[in-house]
Amino acid sequence: MAVGSKKKIRTPLKEHLRQMRYQLIPVLVFLGGIYVTGLLWSKHMELPNGIGAVKALRVDIISPVDGVLVQLPDLRKQLDMFDSVSAGQVVCKLDDSTVLATIATLEAQGKELNMQLAATDAEMKLEFAAKRADRSDRRQSLLDEARRLAVDLEELKLDVADRTIKLESNRVALKRRAEKLAILQDLVKKKLETEYALKDTQLQHDVQEVEIAEQEKALAEARTLETKAQARMDEFDKMVREEDALSAAQGATDSLAASIQKEIDVFLKPIEAAVATQKSRLQEALLLLKALEIRVPPSVISSGTIVEIYRMPGQAVRAGEPIMRIANLDSMYIVSYVRQPHRVSLKVDSTVGVQVRTIPIRAAETEIAKIGPQIESIPSRQLRDPKVPEWGLPVKINVPRSLNLTPGELVNIKYKAAP
Repeated sequence: MAVGSKKKIRTPLKEHLRQMRYQLIPVLVFLGGIYVTGLLWSKHMELPNGIGAVKALRVDIISPVDGVLVQLPDLRKQLDMFDSVSAGQVVCKLDDSTVLATIATLEAQGKELNMQLAATDAEMKLEFAAKRADRSDRRQSLLDEARRLAVDLEELKLDVADRTIKLESNRVALKRRAEKLAILQDLVKKKLETEYALKDTQLQHDVQEVEIAEQEKALAEARTLETKAQARMDEFDKMVREEDALSAAQGATDSLAASIQKEIDVFLKPIEAAVATQKSRLQEALLLLKALEIRVPPSVISSGTIVEIYRMPGQAVRAGEPIMRIANLDSMYIVSYVRQPHRVSLKVDSTVGVQVRTIPIRAAETEIAKIGPQIESIPSRQLRDPKVPEWGLPVKINVPRSLNLTPGELVNIKYKAAP
């Protein structure tokens, strides 16, 4: 080793680590902070200039008539808050005892009308026989034929009405048996009812189905007979009018058709009116029976969730009173208000920004659906200061599907500035 040479002393490893801690780590932390700041800024939109409230289409289920609510027949489908429902689903049912009593009354009245028609026919025969000497043979034969055709037609009308009432009554009974069958099936699965009771109800249900099919066939045949009887009556009227036309050509002034019709109407018009009234009352009862099962209106809502229940089974409701409220979560929208001082660009289909108020912050762009026609008072939830009232122009905004918003949630809105 040369004289005067110096040996270099190595820096200890601990010193290297200490220098790295004081020099390199702060630089890395600074660069990491810049990266995180840029990442957050890329997900952050401009400062909002509006507040929006997420809303959903809500439909009130209204009672169409006065009545008392009853339990739905299927025990597995008793509805409660926040249950999902679909279009056309039965959500409420009113007691149908009064309607069934009306149908039973109409059935009894049909039997009474049949007996009244038989008595009227006998009275007509006696009346026409007493006046036979005062009439020509031709006039008497036409009057007897008109009486026979008119009575046959009314008998067939009454038969059709009677069969229709019985058929509808059996259809109601079949529906009740089907409801009872569904309940028993559920109870048997839970071992709360015997298999014998289920089989007995099933047998009664099947027998009634066969009876209804036979009644439908018999009703169709009865309607065919009624149509043929009406055709015979029309043909007879046509023949009498033709004879009147020939008589008028020969100088006769009396109308045979009018006089015959007048004599027949004296006896049969009351029965005709009673049959027509019976048919109208039956249609009214059937419409009322259908209205007692309250369904989700398919023309308004396809599916939804029960958010309010105002009346429970056993409670009475008046026509027009709400029973429950259903919200359609597939038809959500945002309502915001553009305050007067703000100068923003408002056009239908123009783009706006929507930002949630929860962590992590998420934002998306959507379009304006509709713009209100006038300035309105802003709801308290959307005020910047609840103590200071504000007014603004309402704007309906489409909901961005990517944000998964919830009805009632408040969101920030960013409108584009006016040019």
